[in-house]
Amino acid sequence: MYARKISFTLLAPSIWPVLETAARQISEPGYSRYLMKTNNNSGVVFEVFEDKSGASQKLEALKAVQSLHEQAMAKVTVAEGELL
Repeated sequence: MYARKISFTLLAPSIWPVLETAARQISEPGYSRYLMKTNNNSGVVFEVFEDKSGASQKLEALKAVQSLHEQAMAKVTVAEGELL
């Protein structure tokens, strides 16, 4: 199993609908994604993959959050690794 954690802080709480659309919960064989709101302007996206190659194919949530970072609308931190 392989996982990705995307932590973010939005510069405006009004951006939440964009994230809720881009990082909605998904549960399918070999892939799960969860969105957690930690307060009004921050949260975490957890993604769990069957393997590392699966992580390289499922990038839509990461791209959405990174695009907010590139537009100076969010601060983003990404961590990936094998689940033990």
